[in-house]
Amino acid sequence: MTLNWISPAQIIMLPEERDLHAHEHHQLVIGLKGQSEFEINGESSVISAGKVGVIPSHHQHAFSSLYQSEILVLNFPQYFEDLELASRVNSLFAHSGYYRLDTQIQNLIQLLVCEIQANLNDHLLSRACSDTIIALLHRHLIDENSDKRQKRLNSDVIDNFITQHIGTKITISQLASTVFLGESQFYAIFKQEFRKTPHQYIITKRIDYAKVLLTESNLSIGDIAQQTGFANQSAFSHAFVKHKGSSPTKYRHSHFIRN
Repeated sequence: MTLNWISPAQIIMLPEERDLHAHEHHQLVIGLKGQSEFEINGESSVISAGKVGVIPSHHQHAFSSLYQSEILVLNFPQYFEDLELASRVNSLFAHSGYYRLDTQIQNLIQLLVCEIQANLNDHLLSRACSDTIIALLHRHLIDENSDKRQKRLNSDVIDNFITQHIGTKITISQLASTVFLGESQFYAIFKQEFRKTPHQYIITKRIDYAKVLLTESNLSIGDIAQQTGFANQSAFSHAFVKHKGSSPTKYRHSHFIRN
């Protein structure tokens, strides 16, 4: 992906072999199909459909396909004569990171990708599509989220994601994507604002949901452990005792006695 003449937009099937490099131009990678693994400045993430990786110029990055990965690569020089475009590009590439696009923008990008694929040698069209996408991403990642950034983290968005995925493994990368931050930046801000690590917060949410299931359902302890995302019943019981001071069975029994 390092070229003497920089193509504004390329659709690439990534190889499984890992590659590592840096280049003088800015680069966006947008997942179209399959999955790939990227590492930008030491921060790793899986790029799938609708996920964006932001690679500022001279930032070292590694990448490889995990499963039939097709990505859209957008290349941008560091300097533009168009001052408005330069401002948007510079804002977007101020920091590296990974972001999740909403469905509407994903659909628009897919339409542009179809045009690029149908006219591979039309460099003017390629540049026009690239400029359109940068405008869409700037609106999505900068303008629409300026209020969120002033408020730092949106706890409602984070809580909703945890609730929807309570029965599965939840990673810091996934949570960071919901609020448009890189993992390291998200972790630092989260710990400052919530006074606990993301992992500790997720465990608390799992325990809270387990309390509801213990008192309002007839599910077995093993089933509750599974539905609240714990690896097994033993891990669930250990975490529950640590947080509530009693075992899940005793908690359920004492609740039923009171009621």
